[in-house]
Amino acid sequence: MPSASPQRTPRDTRTLITVNALPLAIGVLLSCSTSLGEISVYGRLTLGMAWALAQLAVLIGATCWYENRAASGGTW
Repeated sequence: MPSASPQRTPRDTRTLITVNALPLAIGVLLSCSTSLGEISVYGRLTLGMAWALAQLAVLIGATCWYENRAASGGTW
């Protein structure tokens, strides 16, 4: 009987961490300079807020990819 536990490979885990660490590192750099985060992108939307939304989208997308890959046995 096959195991019901998801099969995650170390490569998948490294990919997930890398994809999420890069936007996080840029977000930390943006948070160090208030003048960069205050730049208006569109209307009242600032660069800091736009980056936070982009980072959230990357996190959700990468997590969905990771879970789908693990549920399929790690092969695509």
